[in-house]
Amino acid sequence: MMMTSMFMPFFSLHDLYSQWETSGVFDFLLPALLIFAVIFGILTSTGVLGANRGVNFVIAATSALMAMRLQIVSDFFGLLLPGLGIGVAVLVTVLILSGLFLQKANWRQWMPTFFWGGVVIGLIIVISVLNSFAWFGSVWWQVNWVSVVWIVVIVAILAPLFVTPKTENEKEWENQNFEIPFVNLRGKKEE
Repeated sequence: MMMTSMFMPFFSLHDLYSQWETSGVFDFLLPALLIFAVIFGILTSTGVLGANRGVNFVIAATSALMAMRLQIVSDFFGLLLPGLGIGVAVLVTVLILSGLFLQKANWRQWMPTFFWGGVVIGLIIVISVLNSFAWFGSVWWQVNWVSVVWIVVIVAILAPLFVTPKTENEKEWENQNFEIPFVNLRGKKEE
């Protein structure tokens, strides 16, 4: 107990966080790692340049380091990722609260709602971040924003017309072959 109380005044997570902030961990290292991981994952999973992981590593590392040369990349990730955290927290909260109403019989009807809710939250975050860079303040957006909104509205209205609804046999087959991943977390198996 004595050792803990002696150690605590000299170490705090706030101090560690401040040290990382001043040394560039959040502005350079973490965004570079994120860019590297995404590019390396895409190159490895698609195999577009072959199965040589060394080549994929060099390309991903080079891309990440070159992207981090510009301050705008750090600023972009500094705005995007906190917004992403807030968006994920909102979506998880909605999922938790909707757990009151989800059952095995109706979970498939709720999934499109969560998907489109996630898409809307993502769009709000991206638009907010791009707006922080005054991207929407350009002359092109000021002239054409009404046309862009109309195109989005028309596509949203027409998109469901091109989707063929599933037959009852297809719905029944899906319900028999796919389980709800979180049913067992409730502690009982629903019938």
